[in-house]
Amino acid sequence: MTPSALRAMVIGAALLCPSLWAAPAPDFALNLNGKNTTLVSLSQETVVYLDFWASWCGPCRYSFPFMNRLHTELGPKGLTVVAVNVDVDPEDAKPFLAKYPADFAIHYDPEGTIAEAYQVPGMPTSYLIKDGEILVRHVGFRKSESDALMDEVASYLKE
Repeated sequence: MTPSALRAMVIGAALLCPSLWAAPAPDFALNLNGKNTTLVSLSQETVVYLDFWASWCGPCRYSFPFMNRLHTELGPKGLTVVAVNVDVDPEDAKPFLAKYPADFAIHYDPEGTIAEAYQVPGMPTSYLIKDGEILVRHVGFRKSESDALMDEVASYLKE
């Protein structure tokens, strides 16, 4: 096999398997159901779907029902959904959550330190994390792609 053919094969495999490019997930403390933990320790027990959102985010109106579906359908199979709100005033999230309730954990990051550590480029942005490693990042949310995203998340639960 020629070097260029080998390189093309490696690049192709990496594109099909994003986990080959896993990066360490920045850790932070969180409280889930009254229990203090950290994101990294949680990701060693379950696969974590970490979503960054804001009350002013238009696509987040559609991502919340999707994350509720993730929580309901894949939670029993080993997925934990954590949504991090980045509003400067956490009170701004209340009207949004009243209209689009969350069945999953909500964490607040008013200083933006967690979002900065994850280098969040826009709202919403989600990360799939397992064993302290970021496996996949999705920027934005398209309702039309939700079934494909559900299948992608489910595929990591089988590994």
